[in-house]
Amino acid sequence: MVRSIIHPLLGVFLAMLGYYLVVEIGEKLYPMNFLTNDMNQEEVYLAIQEYLATAPFEVLSISIFAPMFGTFVGTLYVYQISDDLPLAHTAPVLSVMLICTILILTKPPHPTWMFIAPLLVVGAWWNAVKLGKARAIKSSEKAKQG
Repeated sequence: MVRSIIHPLLGVFLAMLGYYLVVEIGEKLYPMNFLTNDMNQEEVYLAIQEYLATAPFEVLSISIFAPMFGTFVGTLYVYQISDDLPLAHTAPVLSVMLICTILILTKPPHPTWMFIAPLLVVGAWWNAVKLGKARAIKSSEKAKQG
């Protein structure tokens, strides 16, 4: 019972960690030098909104790849570690990452084409489930042979 609570929570944590790592790499590759420490919250919001209108594809793609990577990592962990109902145990990871992705895309508003990101997050979740299922089948076959 406790494992059914702890493992999905760890999966959400890993998903957020994966998201954070991709965003940090993106910030190192494409720094937002136009933001300064003396800006208030409204000025930061307006500056980012203006930047998003002219940002290159590579910068915008990080906003899509980060939740996909996080979802994949968190889901794969939960699916591999759960003994009973592994698909159900991955639901918190998918739910949290979908909510975060939608919130990130709406404030400040991103270009319309980026709203494909929630669908890609579901795709990352589905691929992690399929990979986890394949690995589980492979390990059970090895256990029967050896």
